[in-house]
Amino acid sequence: MFTKRTNQIGCTLIVLLLAGATTLADDFDLSWYTIDGGGEMWTTGGDFELSGTIGQPDAGVMTGGDFELAGGFWAAPAETEPLYDIGDMNCDGNVDFFDIDPFVLAVTDPAGYEAAYPDCDLMLADCNGDGSVDFFDIDAFVALITG
Repeated sequence: MFTKRTNQIGCTLIVLLLAGATTLADDFDLSWYTIDGGGEMWTTGGDFELSGTIGQPDAGVMTGGDFELAGGFWAAPAETEPLYDIGDMNCDGNVDFFDIDPFVLAVTDPAGYEAAYPDCDLMLADCNGDGSVDFFDIDAFVALITG
């Protein structure tokens, strides 16, 4: 009788311990998701980190238990200055014959070019891409304006 009762208590304790261990060993599951546009995100909270997205997360706040995930739309950085093509020496958005005089000024007098065209970048005259503005850019500039 003592052995049967001990076995019942022992089995009950083992079942309870296994059930508790199973509960403690549960993994987190994020089984609901969408794949949309594009983006990148680094989020941390406590011991957990969510890094990277394949797309725009759904807008709104998603919660579950002690966890919360806020989604929204990625904002594009504002451009502080317009971007111009190489050879667009007067920064009018076109590479054409109106760029010849500013190009000659940039090659012969860089300080004069920067004074005359303060909103343009001198390196637009680096038409051969060697990192310097000089007479070696002339052939590449002529090729740009003649198409």
